[in-house]
Amino acid sequence: MGLDRVDVAGPSGRLSVLRSTGNRPGTPLLLVHPINSAAVVWTGVAALLDRPVVALDLRGHGQSGQAGPFTVEEGYVPDVLAVLESLGLDRVHLAGGSLGGTISVALAALHPHRVASVTTFGSTLGTGVPSEAIEAMVGELDAKGTAGYFADLVPDIVGRAHRESAGIREVMAEAVGARPEAVVAGILHGAFGADIRHLAGRVATTGIPVLAVAGTEDPTCPPAMSRELAAVTGGSARELAGTGHLPMLEETERVAALLRQHTAAGEGQP
Repeated sequence: MGLDRVDVAGPSGRLSVLRSTGNRPGTPLLLVHPINSAAVVWTGVAALLDRPVVALDLRGHGQSGQAGPFTVEEGYVPDVLAVLESLGLDRVHLAGGSLGGTISVALAALHPHRVASVTTFGSTLGTGVPSEAIEAMVGELDAKGTAGYFADLVPDIVGRAHRESAGIREVMAEAVGARPEAVVAGILHGAFGADIRHLAGRVATTGIPVLAVAGTEDPTCPPAMSRELAAVTGGSARELAGTGHLPMLEETERVAALLRQHTAAGEGQP
């Protein structure tokens, strides 16, 4: 499956979007990347799927504009809705990694008629990270710079078998980019301060199927967080053994298989 890049108008500036080329049947799947990455982390997964695919760069990420706010309800959910409107997509399956899954659940709660299913990978309803810990992250970011901070971080958040992967390092270096530290700091504050527990319970009343997947070696959003997300939304939880926080890069084929299965079930297919 090929992907081309288009720009659409977002609430706070340009949104850059990858979309599949050619004619594919089925309800489209919209992929939402983890924070401080970009749509390119999904390209390997997208190549293995059999339906139309869209992946956006959220505000402050990739080739999209860098203006905030970098929050779920006021920033990122409107970005996803803007992409749906611009591309003429009435209803989609949603899949998100890390905060991308949180955003997907929030959108399903607020706009259930637009969502056929939700799949999350290493996501949470809220991390509960204290403000002092967030400030420590920002201090390290300022000391190392954006590229240095994430070059050191990536090996610590993937599964042990993937820590030496040159491919993952290359994709993440491209995804992280050379964004100003002030933008990244705002994104860190917004992400680690996010909590959508006041919204998530609504999803259980909509009938939208939710699958919450977690890597057993994910130090950022461990499996207990995915189990909570599944329980609150009325969904189901799965674990990927030996996988960390970036399953779309660590276990691309397994992630694609889960997405094929869950999206088909969301359309009532066996």
